[in-house]
Amino acid sequence: MDTERCKGSVILISYINNKVHEFETLDKAFANNTSNTKEVFWLNINNPTDSDFEFLKGKFNFHPLTIDDCIHKSRRSKINDYNDYHFLIIATSDSHPNNTFSYNNIYVYISSDYIITIHYGESKSIKKIINGIDKGLAVVSNGSDFVLYHILDEAIDQLFVITDKLEEKINILEEESMNNPVQNTLNNIMRVKKSVIKLRRVVSPLREVLNTLLRHDDIITEKYRLYFSDIYDHILRIYDLIESDHEMVTSCLELYSSQLSNSMNKVMKVLTIITTIMMPLTIITGIYGMNFENMPELHAKYSYFIVIFIMIFSSLCEIIYFKKKKWL
Repeated sequence: MDTERCKGSVILISYINNKVHEFETLDKAFANNTSNTKEVFWLNINNPTDSDFEFLKGKFNFHPLTIDDCIHKSRRSKINDYNDYHFLIIATSDSHPNNTFSYNNIYVYISSDYIITIHYGESKSIKKIINGIDKGLAVVSNGSDFVLYHILDEAIDQLFVITDKLEEKINILEEESMNNPVQNTLNNIMRVKKSVIKLRRVVSPLREVLNTLLRHDDIITEKYRLYFSDIYDHILRIYDLIESDHEMVTSCLELYSSQLSNSMNKVMKVLTIITTIMMPLTIITGIYGMNFENMPELHAKYSYFIVIFIMIFSSLCEIIYFKKKKWL
């Protein structure tokens, strides 16, 4: 089933008894008999409207601050504990075929009876789980915490993909910086550096959210605690990879600067050698270019050839000296 909705439309996908039910509005979803059962259900809302939030506030008595976070699209991952539910913001990042990354948030209300997810635009993590449920994957029937585990697991898998792509880009830029540093190389380095910093801002709070989740017995049942411990280990590994990428891109920038400086030094070296070789020639031509009458050499028969010989000889001596010093 295609779970992607058109921009500006309101589509609700409800998961009850491990079956997928799609509705046009929240009213229709909860008017349906299957949605009024006492079994655990997962409600996923893509691109919610103001009326959707009003319905959720009235139906589940969600705190206005959590609604504001959803409406204003708060970016930073966090977890808040309320009386009979918990509210989470999960910052996610998706990679695209053109090697670009997009950042999106999943807003989660979770209790022992339900899990409600809200997001804007397509979420690869949720879409993959939906497709799995359509193919018979038992998710919701195992509890709301198991649904949350799958959401976090898929989101973190996407982060692994992004870190791998960033590392590939950095390796390519490192070779370019070493062999052919040009202005475009610097632009690409700065672009990748911004991506790494932005990704670190996504992962760092998410790490704290997972750490907090592991301490909440009312969210995670003992049955799935090891599952959450596993994804916590994954997020720690991703954070280490991001730190490594940050160090690599910084080294890449330093390498670019060093290579550019070396290239400039080579140019200056050549110009300095040329200037040094030309200096005695300039002195000789300057002396004999003066308009004095009493210059005996000017009237000598072979004076012109002697001066040319001296100029060539002095230049050759300088070149030989530079080669011995390995300056050429």
